[in-house]
Amino acid sequence: MSRFPLGRQMKLASVMIACIAIFSQTAICELTEEQQTATHKEIKPIKFAVGADGEIETIAMDLSGNILAAISWPDKNAKVKIIPPKQQQPPGRQRPGMKPGGPEFRKGPRNGKRKGPRHEPEGPRLYAIKVISPSGQVIKTWPLKSTPAKIVVPLDDSTIFIGGKGTLTILDRKGKMTKQLDVNKVLEGKYARAAVSGLTASKEYLFVAFGDGFSLRASEDIVRFNRDFTEAKVLIEQQHGCCAHLDIDVQGDLLLVAENSRFRVNRYNFEGEQIDTWGKRDRTSIEGFAACCNPVNFDFGPQGVLYTAESGIGRVKRFSSDGTFLGLTGYVDTTEYDKGSRLASMSCYIPIEVSKDGKRIYIMDIRANLIRVLVQK
Repeated sequence: MSRFPLGRQMKLASVMIACIAIFSQTAICELTEEQQTATHKEIKPIKFAVGADGEIETIAMDLSGNILAAISWPDKNAKVKIIPPKQQQPPGRQRPGMKPGGPEFRKGPRNGKRKGPRHEPEGPRLYAIKVISPSGQVIKTWPLKSTPAKIVVPLDDSTIFIGGKGTLTILDRKGKMTKQLDVNKVLEGKYARAAVSGLTASKEYLFVAFGDGFSLRASEDIVRFNRDFTEAKVLIEQQHGCCAHLDIDVQGDLLLVAENSRFRVNRYNFEGEQIDTWGKRDRTSIEGFAACCNPVNFDFGPQGVLYTAESGIGRVKRFSSDGTFLGLTGYVDTTEYDKGSRLASMSCYIPIEVSKDGKRIYIMDIRANLIRVLVQK
């Protein structure tokens, strides 16, 4: 028997019913709104073997609608550089200019002594590209050995460009290397230590974004090459993309840049002159971009529609190339975050590929090592 009087029981029951009704109504309203506006829904993701320590680096779509997934894994035969432990301040030792007993006087190491050597976070890795059918079947694997494959761009003539730290590479449609450029030799080594943050090409030019830094305020320069890697020219400077990720693509005679740290898309001509910019940070309106830095990736679908992917919230939307909002496409399950952190840097890259008819959309989940799929309702 309840320890509350009957009147109190009835009042509590009324409150509970009201709360449930309000909660249910809110949930139904939210689901109904998404059902009414989203054109796609998430289905079972594509998973394939990458090995115990393997990772999916990026994805792209070839002319046949197959997914090219670049993967990497540690090179166990390579020597890993060892970094010696940092020298700690002896307990109770006074630094110059500090008063004993003052707030700056350390009685010992703040985090304790580090025991033993520390390995580099990123050691040598081996790479390959897996060709995957739209249904998720691995058709073939192209070994790349030590050629880094961080970004893959298939072109209309079946030429495939690959960008990675230190190299730019051209493959034929069978995955065979036909040409490679040492980035150390580009512009007198100006970008020798940079990461390849973005990569795209027109019929005449190759555009490469070289990133400096690994934070929310990392900056990238865009360099224009001829398609054979000759005549390098710095085209655009100081674009800001989180964690050395700056998605770029070509539409007609314009170069589009997703400057995600500034929540906007910039459009330039092929001489580096800015045509316009659009987009804004907005946590309330669906037309704006949320989380820490978006849109982080984008792709063109049918009729030149631009599909944007937002990291952190897993949202896909549609825009015209000049920024007119066309609607919500859908959501995929991704880890949420809203601050600059290691989790953010790991999640702040979700390449998106749209099928020719727009009915299927593939989004890479770098943390879960799989490809998420949205299908038209």
